[in-house]
Amino acid sequence: MIASTKRRVGRPSVSIKPEQVQELKHENVSWRRIGKTLGIGTATAMRLFRSIERTGLNVQQGRPTLSKN
Repeated sequence: MIASTKRRVGRPSVSIKPEQVQELKHENVSWRRIGKTLGIGTATAMRLFRSIERTGLNVQQGRPTLSKN
């Protein structure tokens, strides 16, 4: 008989906001440094950054705006 542990299976969810990655990238921080600083992988940092570009969010203005592409 196998005991039930009621724990989630799989990788833990990332609780980092894409805006945090964007702010660091705009300060010319490398992808590796962003990953180490936030405790996430390099590819995860890049993916979060790309998600901002797709949605057109602009953190520097303080509010979301649509990109004019």
